[in-house]
Amino acid sequence: MQTKASQNFLKSINRVDTFKLSSYEIKKEINNDSELKKAFFQAVSNSSWANYGYLVAFEFSDSLTEEMERLNQSFGIGVIELNANPYQSKILFPAKFRNLDFKTIDKLCKINKEFEKFIEQTEKLMTAADRYYKSTEKELDEICDDYFANDTEVENYCKDNNIPS
Repeated sequence: MQTKASQNFLKSINRVDTFKLSSYEIKKEINNDSELKKAFFQAVSNSSWANYGYLVAFEFSDSLTEEMERLNQSFGIGVIELNANPYQSKILFPAKFRNLDFKTIDKLCKINKEFEKFIEQTEKLMTAADRYYKSTEKELDEICDDYFANDTEVENYCKDNNIPS
């Protein structure tokens, strides 16, 4: 480990056995075999640092189910059909657990300062005393993607971006 962020993360993760990282590759729709394979291997590549990797889309062509199952079995990437109402989203194929690849995490920390900051904040969150937890969580929220506060925000975002709901 060459970066301080990845060194501290490695030490912390070994003390916190209930902590798991997931990666999500999100697409609007996947209509054919070529699109599926391209998106799937982006998910494989982009989840190399995580315990679980997922390919997520609002729409999958029905003709792709068999190929999604084969790819899931071969590479362990899960598949989620997303719905504007998150309670109606479905895990079509669950992701398989993988041990963290600390060499990849270290390399990504060296070449991507935002990823390094994410790892630093994650490590702080894992080791924070209860009284510091909220401020550490707030720092992590500042560097991660925004999330919707309610269903109305989700619906408006979907309408504004022509996403089927």
